[in-house]
Amino acid sequence: MAELRKEEIERQQQLWIDNWAKLMTQIWQDKLQMWNIRRTGALMQSFSESVSHDGLSASIVLRFLSYGIYQAYGVGNGYHRNNGGDLPFLGAAYRKEHRLDRPRKVGPAWGGHYTSGEPREKRDWFNPKLFASLMRMKETMAHMVGEEAAAVICEALENANKALPR
Repeated sequence: MAELRKEEIERQQQLWIDNWAKLMTQIWQDKLQMWNIRRTGALMQSFSESVSHDGLSASIVLRFLSYGIYQAYGVGNGYHRNNGGDLPFLGAAYRKEHRLDRPRKVGPAWGGHYTSGEPREKRDWFNPKLFASLMRMKETMAHMVGEEAAAVICEALENANKALPR
């Protein structure tokens, strides 16, 4: 009985983890649309997930273009590591002096796009939902494993009770 219960728990866990990975991808794509991070659509189409199971453990890999992290943290061209937080191009005086405070065309002359003229800001489509979902997954997996442990203990007690002389 415990072996059958363990297989059922493993099957439920695998199904839950597979669905969680698909749902995370969908949630992230929805967040990208909400934040309007979709100029070329490349980031939106780059999402993929893969899940491998090994008994009660699993490995989940969620992939997307690294450009997406730059969008989430509001960094990119002009941001450098170890600059001490001094980003002069975000200051109003610098932006006005270099005409960064008004919409302007960027990219090639035949295409490209127009900036808003506003300083770059964070559009965190990634972290909040990921960490909340990870905590939910942790709770659910703990509950499923707890059910398995309870079933094993109940079976052991039943077997011990049957073995006692009457």
